[in-house]
Amino acid sequence: MKGLAAYIERDGDVTRITFDDIETDAAGDPTTWGKTVLYTSNVYPSSDLEDLSLSKDQLAEIGENLLLRLLALNGWQK
Repeated sequence: MKGLAAYIERDGDVTRITFDDIETDAAGDPTTWGKTVLYTSNVYPSSDLEDLSLSKDQLAEIGENLLLRLLALNGWQK
């Protein structure tokens, strides 16, 4: 099984949102997931995330990256 992990790293005035490809050996141990590839990483002002004041374009980019990668990981093609 394949999936996507999302995490946030704050470094003062900036915060990085990262998506990594992950996978598990469903037959061997379906509860253990491991990172396989960095998919994308974007930096935003920490204050914008705290206030939930990202632009609609920024929010759309985050959502689009998430959906496109999940579809690609599961064999969907454009």
